[in-house]
Amino acid sequence: MSLKLQDVDAKVYEYIKIKTNAQLEDITKDINCNADSLRRAIETLKLNGVIEEKITSVFVYDLDTNGKVALENGFIEEIFCDFLKDRLTKISELNNLEISKLTKEDITLAFGIAKRKELIEIVNGEIKVKLNYKELLINQKNLLKAISLNQIVSDNVDLQELLKRKDFIIKKEKQIKEYKLLQIISYEIQSDQELYLTPELLKTREYKNINFKEFDVSSLPSPKEQGRIHPLRQVIYQLRELYLEMGFKEMQGPYIETCFWNMDSMFISQNHPARDIQDTFYLDILGDLPKEKDIIYQISEIHNNGWKTGSKGYQYDWNSEESRKLVLRTHTTATTYRTFFNLTAEEKENSKYFCIDKVFRNETIDYSHLPEFHQAEGFIIGDNLSLADLLSFIKEFFSKLGITKVKFKPTYNPYTEPSVEASGYSEITGKWIELINAGIFRPESLAPYGIDKTVIAWGLGVERLAMLMYSKSIKEIHGDEENIDWLKEYSLPKREL
Repeated sequence: MSLKLQDVDAKVYEYIKIKTNAQLEDITKDINCNADSLRRAIETLKLNGVIEEKITSVFVYDLDTNGKVALENGFIEEIFCDFLKDRLTKISELNNLEISKLTKEDITLAFGIAKRKELIEIVNGEIKVKLNYKELLINQKNLLKAISLNQIVSDNVDLQELLKRKDFIIKKEKQIKEYKLLQIISYEIQSDQELYLTPELLKTREYKNINFKEFDVSSLPSPKEQGRIHPLRQVIYQLRELYLEMGFKEMQGPYIETCFWNMDSMFISQNHPARDIQDTFYLDILGDLPKEKDIIYQISEIHNNGWKTGSKGYQYDWNSEESRKLVLRTHTTATTYRTFFNLTAEEKENSKYFCIDKVFRNETIDYSHLPEFHQAEGFIIGDNLSLADLLSFIKEFFSKLGITKVKFKPTYNPYTEPSVEASGYSEITGKWIELINAGIFRPESLAPYGIDKTVIAWGLGVERLAMLMYSKSIKEIHGDEENIDWLKEYSLPKREL
C-alpha cells in the first residue's frame, strides 16, 4: 500500500513501526507536535488500516486533602496512640484530652478507629496502646506514599479501608490507548499543505494560491458511539411516568429553603437532632418568613402548646429567627408543605401530588449514601385512609417497577404517626435495600393548612431504587466508580404497565 502522508503522519507511523506496539502516552512524549496534529495523524493511520487502537480502562488514585495531611503528619489514630502510649488514661477522660495536631472531633474519631483496628484495648476502663500499633499501620502508610509518587497500587483490603475514609483518596478511571502496527506501507510526504479554508483566506482570496490537503470524500467515516441517557435519569423518567399514569399532579419547590418550610411547618422541633450542622447544610444568611401572619402564628402555637389539635406541642417558646435560617433542603417534604399551603378547598378534600427532585444532607459517601441525591415524594389526601391503604399503595407502586418482595418495619418521624420504612429485595444480590420512609401525617402537621382529611405520604430514595434495579452501589451508578462500558450497555428493567 502506498499513501500520501503529512510529516507528522509519517513520524507516528515510523514510531509505531519500530515499537510494534506503542501507548499514546509514549507517542505524545517522544514525538514533538501539538495534540491536535497527533490526533489527526493517528486517525489517518487508523482509517487506512495501518494501525489498530486498543483501549483499556484502569483505576488510578490520588491523595485527597486528609490523605496528604496523614502522609505528612501521620494518621490521626497514630498520633492518638503516640500521645497515649506512655500514659494511663481512662475512657472517662477522653473528652478532656488535648493532643497537638488533633481537634476534639479528631480525638473522638481517632479513638474509634484505633479501637476498630485493634491498635488499643480497654482494660479496667483504661486505654492501653498495643506495642505493635506502628506495625499495624505500616501497610496503609506505604500505600499513601506509593500513591503520592504515582506508583501503581493493587486493590486490596488496605486500599479499600483508605477509600472509605473521608477525603483520603480520590479514585479515578483512566483510559490507556495502545496502538499496534497492522501492515508495512510505502508513503509519500505531502509538505506545505493547508488543512483548513478560513474566513481570512476567503476574504483575501489567498486560497487561490494555497495548496490544500486532499481529503477522500468517498470513504465513510468510522462509526461513532452515540450518547445515552444516564441510568439514574432513566429511573427518574420511569418514576415520573408511573406517577402521572396513576393520576398524580407534579409539584416543585426551591433547593434553598428556610427552616420554616424545611422543618417548622411539618412539626419538627427547633431542637431536633436533624437540625445539627453535622446533618444539614446551612447558609450564612437568613431568609424571609411567609407574608401571611396567620400561618406563622398557627405553626408557632403548634410548637408552643399544640394550638387546637389536642396536642401539648413541644412546650417551648418558638423562635422566629431560628425559623428564618436558610438550608439546602434536606427532603422534598418541604415542597409538600408549600403545596399544602396553596391547595384549593377541593384539593384539601381529595388530591394526590408527587415531586422528584434533589435534596442535600451532610452524609459521608459510602455504598448507599451520597450528600446530594434525589427523592420521589408523594402524598394522597382522602377520606378514612389507613396504614393498610399506605402499605398497599407502596406494594402496588413497587410491583409496577418489578419489585415484588417488600417488607416493612416501624420507625419514627416527628410529623407522621404511625410511620414505617419499606425495603425492597434484590433477587440478583440477595440483599434488602431500604427505599421508602412513609407514614400518616399527624394532626399537628396538618392543622395550620386547614386539612381535616387523612393524608398518607412517603419519600422514596431514587438512588436506592436505582441500586436495586441495576444491582450496583450508589457510587457505581452516580459517582466516581461509574464504569464507562456499563454506561454504554446498561438496560433498565421494563416495568409493569
